[in-house]
Amino acid sequence: MNGMESAMAKGTEIGAMKRAAALAAAAALAALLAGCGVSRVAPAPAMLDLGADTAAAPALPARAPIALAPVQGAPQLADTHVVWRVGDDGAPRAYATYRWTAPPPSLVGQRLAERLSRQGPVLGWNVGGALPQLMVTVLRFEQVYAADGSASAGRVGLQAVLVRGRAVLDQVRIERSEPAATQDAPGGAQALRRATDAAADELAGWLAQRIGPAPAAPGMNGAAPVSP
Repeated sequence: MNGMESAMAKGTEIGAMKRAAALAAAAALAALLAGCGVSRVAPAPAMLDLGADTAAAPALPARAPIALAPVQGAPQLADTHVVWRVGDDGAPRAYATYRWTAPPPSLVGQRLAERLSRQGPVLGWNVGGALPQLMVTVLRFEQVYAADGSASAGRVGLQAVLVRGRAVLDQVRIERSEPAATQDAPGGAQALRRATDAAADELAGWLAQRIGPAPAAPGMNGAAPVSP
């Protein structure tokens, strides 16, 4: 092999080694990126709820006991997504990084039981069907933005039916809206808390007109109790 052939062979060998090194580096980079993709974990969503029941209750007379059936909800409220939309006619969407601690019907049911119990006992069961029973469905529980995103409100819609046994005594639909202080999920959650409290208080006033007052305790009718 003359000098020229030797140089050409050596150049070919060096080129092959460079190509092999480049391929190895590319493979290592791909493996590194793949590893990063596998190890990357999305952060857990922030959890929201309605907070403590601290708002003042309306001045209403004491009410006879009622039973509150488990609160139901519209199909779109069956999970813990925090729903928002632009305008009343906009398509519902959900925040990617926020969740409710429980489905909205459960949150609303707990708040209703808390606030309605200020006027009288609220039982979770109806022994023998003797008590009037309140059946509530959450129709709406969402944050609604203005078209330009400059403002939003928490909107709650309830359908309540009062029954005794198999007889329907009355029903009512309640819609409440409260403005959000900030245009984000936490601001919407605070607005929904106030709207839920307002809806509960409106429901309490409605019940006060349809259910008799709490029975007087023995000896509390203005006369002294009779001794045996």
